Order: sequence, then structure tokens, then C-alpha cells
Amino acid sequence: MKSFDLIVVGGGPGGIFAAITAAEKGFKVALLEKNKRIGNKILVAGSGKCNLTHTGKPKDFLDKYGENGRFLKEALNKFSPDKLKEFFADNGLPLVLVEESGKFFPATFSSVDVVNLLRETLTRLNVQIVESFKIEEILKMGDEFHIVSDKEEYRAKIVLLATGGKSYPGVGTTGDGYVFAKSLGHKIVPPQPALAPIYVKDYLFEELSGISFQGVKITFWKENRKLIEKIGSVLLTHTNFSGPGILDNSRYVQSETSLEINYLGLEYEVFNKDVIEAINEDGRKTIKKYLLKYSLPERFVKKILKISEIQEDMKLSELSKIKREELAKMLTSNKMEISKVGNFETAMVTKGGVSLEEVNSKTMESKKVKGLYFAGEVLDIDGDTGGYNIQGACSMGVLAAKSMTK
Repeated sequence: MKSFDLIVVGGGPGGIFAAITAAEKGFKVALLEKNKRIGNKILVAGSGKCNLTHTGKPKDFLDKYGENGRFLKEALNKFSPDKLKEFFADNGLPLVLVEESGKFFPATFSSVDVVNLLRETLTRLNVQIVESFKIEEILKMGDEFHIVSDKEEYRAKIVLLATGGKSYPGVGTTGDGYVFAKSLGHKIVPPQPALAPIYVKDYLFEELSGISFQGVKITFWKENRKLIEKIGSVLLTHTNFSGPGILDNSRYVQSETSLEINYLGLEYEVFNKDVIEAINEDGRKTIKKYLLKYSLPERFVKKILKISEIQEDMKLSELSKIKREELAKMLTSNKMEISKVGNFETAMVTKGGVSLEEVNSKTMESKKVKGLYFAGEVLDIDGDTGGYNIQGACSMGVLAAKSMTK
């Protein structure tokens, strides 16, 4: 049996940064990873370019994690976006800002370079990296944890679970951490896909795949109750709605939820009034030409007119009141019944996980099991697209390590 001060279970960003921080403080650390290599989830971040964090101060980040954002206040203050940038700059891989998106990437735009740097840092600090290590169970025996596998057994007084969620199972995040946490007495909030595309009944835009809208109003309804209203970008695909505005807010979808999209950014009454004024001023203009003045994609305009059974060359003056109101409703309050959210294979993160009520946000230690810590997506917290999830995981890992090494 091999003994360590700290055993980190999971070689993602949270686990890696916890291992680095604890090793810097003199801890003897083992990092156990069930995959053939650490950093699999990092490798796919930002489509391989590795979006690591975002612009903004820690307080700006808190509302990017849904209803549970306040849980990260201490973690983000202890290891802020600026400190993450300093870490990479100090280790020879500065981060660069892509201004139009607010995202930070490594200067090489290579996730492989990020993982290589992290591995080199772990090795330099004498962290024992154990890959292809499939854990069968984690036991608490007295004041020690025993990590049992079919090969060998490890023990330590402190264990950090950073196994990720259930999204992207191809990279190894298959929910193992929930099993371990539950066996140690923790409550698990049922995991659901998040940062996922949204499917609606009778989707109308199959042939418009690739068209996107910037800064549109997105509203989720349950019956007649508004769940959430946000401004964001929407992408049309062959089968569903995607884009940051949809992905970021897919966490709010419940059973029997409707999605409403305002493609124009104008209220129904305002657009309807504008059309009436246009009819009075220049009724000979075609409806298609009039709609294009709102900077809508032409293919989209043609499709909307087809759905509304309005001829493209119809003049504004020929538009009936019924058709005008139908068109206004379609463009400013297109309400659709959601059939499902994308599954774990298409979701970027997981909503749900180890209940935050049972974890101390000041230390990341379990309130139920002394010496058990958590970091990252294994917890019931998920962030928006744009580097928020990696930043959150790194911050939690650092906070946990600093707390346990005091």
C-alpha cells in the first residue's frame, strides 16, 4: 500500500491545480487518473484551442454560474482570473485575449501545449501521476482514506475528488465521482446535461444551418411563468437551436418548458407600429426588402415569409392586418415548445452533482467527512461558455489545496 499526504482523484483542471498547489506547499501528492493521460477535458476545450478563462474581475464571474454562483466567491477571490494568467505567463505560456469574445487562450492556441506544461509542472514538483488507474472504491478507515483498485491500494489522510461530471463521456467523465461521493455519505443532485443545444417540436429551420443572430432576446417559459430572460447569440443548426445564448441558458430548461426568441430586439408593438408607418410612407416597397433593413439574413427572411405564407414580392400595402400581426409575432416572440435538451454526449458540462449544501465554500472540504475535498464539475455547479468552467475548477482546486495545507 502506497501512502501520501494527499491523493487527488481526477486529472482535469481542478485536480491538476490542487496537486500543483499542495506539492508547492510540501505535500507528498499522488494524482490518480483513470484515462491513459491526464487533461483529456482540457484537450477538447475551445475546440482544441483551449479557452482557459474570461475577461472580468472575480465579482463579474459570479453570475456566470447560474443560481449557485455565490458558492465560488471565496475560490475566485483566492485564485482569480489574473492569477491564472500569471501562472501561465510565469511558466512560459502567456495567455492572449481575443477581444471580440472576451476569451483568453494560450498564445499558441494549442490545448496540447497547456497539458504538456501542466504535466511538466507536476513532474517537477514530484507529484506521482498514475494513469490508467481505475478505482473500485474509496473507503474511510479511521482517519485515513483507502483508494482501492484491482492493481494496488493507496492511502492518505486527505482526498480530493475532481472527477468531473457526465458530459463528454468520451474523455472519461462518466460520473464516477458521484458514486464515490455517495458511498462516503454525500447527497447527489441528479445530473443533467448543460451547455447543450435545445430541440423544439416542429423545428422549422433545417435548411438554415449556420445562420446566427447576435444579441437577441431569449426567454424560457413554464406555462405562463417566465423562468429566465437573457440576451445572447443564437445559432441555427440542422436539427436544433445552439450558440452561446442557448447553451448558457439550457440549464434552466425544465419539463414542459417553452423557448421564445425575439430575432429583432424590438417589442411586438414597436415592430407592428413600424410596419404600419412604413406602409403609409412607402407602401410600394416589397415586404422582403423592408425586412432586410433589420439586418436579418436573407435566407432567414425568405424562410419566415414562406412559413407565414407571404409572397416575397408582395408589397407592404398588400399586407393584411392578420398577416402583419402573424409576421410581427414570428419575428419578435417566436414561442416554441421544447422537446428536449441535448444529451451528455453533446453537452459541454453537467448540471447537478455533489450537493453544495454539504461542502464548505470557504475551504472546499466536505461538511460530512473530514479530510474529503472537492473541486470542479463533480459539484453541483456549472458555468457559461467562455472559459468560466475551467477557471472555476482551477480556483476550487487551488482553494482546496491552500485550505488543506494550512
